[in-house]
Amino acid sequence: MADQQDKKRRKARDGDGTIFWDKSKQCYVGKISLGYKPDGTRNRPKVEGRTKTIVRAKLKQLKDEHDAGIELGDKYTVEQAARDWLARGLRGRNASTVGKLTSLTEKHIIARLGKAKLKKLTADDVDDFLDGLTSRYATSVISLILGTLRRIIRFAEARNKVGRNVAMLVDAPKGTDGRPSKSMTLDQAKAVLRASRGSWIHPYIALSVFTGVRTEEARPLKWENTHLNPVKGQVCSCGTKHPETEAPYVEVWRSVRLGGDTKTQKSRRTIALPSFVVSILTAYRVHEELEREEAGRSRERMVFVFATSNNTERDPANVRRDLRAVVAAAEVPGNWTPREFRHTFVSLMSDQGANEELIADLVGHKRTSTTRTVYRHQLRPVVTKGAELLDRAFKDGLVD
Repeated sequence: MADQQDKKRRKARDGDGTIFWDKSKQCYVGKISLGYKPDGTRNRPKVEGRTKTIVRAKLKQLKDEHDAGIELGDKYTVEQAARDWLARGLRGRNASTVGKLTSLTEKHIIARLGKAKLKKLTADDVDDFLDGLTSRYATSVISLILGTLRRIIRFAEARNKVGRNVAMLVDAPKGTDGRPSKSMTLDQAKAVLRASRGSWIHPYIALSVFTGVRTEEARPLKWENTHLNPVKGQVCSCGTKHPETEAPYVEVWRSVRLGGDTKTQKSRRTIALPSFVVSILTAYRVHEELEREEAGRSRERMVFVFATSNNTERDPANVRRDLRAVVAAAEVPGNWTPREFRHTFVSLMSDQGANEELIADLVGHKRTSTTRTVYRHQLRPVVTKGAELLDRAFKDGLVD
């Protein structure tokens, strides 16, 4: 009897814990000493189970988690992790991004996984959760939801709430076919431009269709970055001198993203303007100056090219609303969004024989693979220039 007690004491001292039968609870109880808590009291958690084997496994898990620095216990839920991430993990993001991620987290992750204990969440649980979305959501949306769940668990992992990120062990399943992006034909683009004359969105459409700038880059574009009458050797706002730049150009160095940064470093670019776009922008500026003069606001500095009446950036909803009205007036069928002007630009460039490298530079892609992936429907499927040149060389047929 004494030997058994000594054995139990040694096991407890060595960190294996002790296990005993609790008559009142009618189960086995295990206790383990894990040092001291921050307040100086003993850290001696206990677990329960129907058998010694179950209790012993729970004690081992507690010890392993303690040794790995993981917070003890399994009460922390996915919902708690999600709310902690929303509260502290989105610092520095702009309001629209926070709103989008909050809605996505509330609607999908908290609603369908919130009650699950984070430590007990398995890869199978995540797979089942994602499979339940495939009949209603596009693959891109499902990928976004999975990416958000990964960020939530990574945030909890960094705070020692869980030992591993099970969402990293699964892939997003294929969902429904999303709404494919499309591009206007040259005739459709011309019709929309004609229908928009007299409106602020007329120069906006011209710039978007014929330079390929993103809508997030067009809305905050400033007049100081729009050089309609450049001087040779002029220094642009980036600090670079363009000694050979005599053609009108725009400096796409800002966007509506937080801090004014463009989507990527490669997105920062200087783009020459076609002459008819220059004419449209010049006429628009003159019109804006006259309107300000008539309103007694001639001393106000014109900042944004596509400014509101309050001299602020246009709201994206405002752009979409005015675009819908113009498209309807032009009798161009279908629903169109501002970002599809960028697809239209790629399509027009490709139709004119531009190669992927040039298009990638113009639209600000780091790799041509991005251009191919995102704009695969707008790129010409066959490069015909080589065949056309050879046909011209051998127009009289092959010589024996």
